[in-house]
Amino acid sequence: MTVFDLRCDRCGTVLLGPAEEEEEASGLFGIRFLYHPGDFFLKDDSGMFCGRCWAAVLDGLDADRPEGSCAVCQVPVEHALSLHLHRSNDPLGWQLCKPHAVEFLNGLRTVDPKLELETFTLAGEWPR
Repeated sequence: MTVFDLRCDRCGTVLLGPAEEEEEASGLFGIRFLYHPGDFFLKDDSGMFCGRCWAAVLDGLDADRPEGSCAVCQVPVEHALSLHLHRSNDPLGWQLCKPHAVEFLNGLRTVDPKLELETFTLAGEWPR
C-alpha cells in the first residue's frame, strides 16, 4: 500500500486498511510490512499486501526465520549486507541476500524504476 493509492503493493488489489494485528488478512484488509537495507533507521514501513500476496511471499521464505542466512536460498548473510523483511509490529523477520532482495523489491509496484542487481547496494556497502 502506498499513502496515495491504498492498493496491495504486489497485485494492486484495492485495500481498506490493515487487518488487526492478530488476525490474518481477509477480504479487503491487508498485511502491513516493512523492510530495510541492513540499517533499521532506513526502514520503509509503508507497504501492505493483500492476504493472497502475503501468503505467496511467506510461501517462498523459510518459516524458521534463520538469522544470518537468506530466508530463500540459505546462503550466509551479514546483518548490514542483507535486506530485512518484517510483518509490521513483529520483531522477528527474514533476511534476504542481495539477489533475492532485488527480486523481492522489484516485485513491489512502488519500486519504480526497477533495481539492477549490478548497482543495488545495502547499508554495509555504503561509505561512512
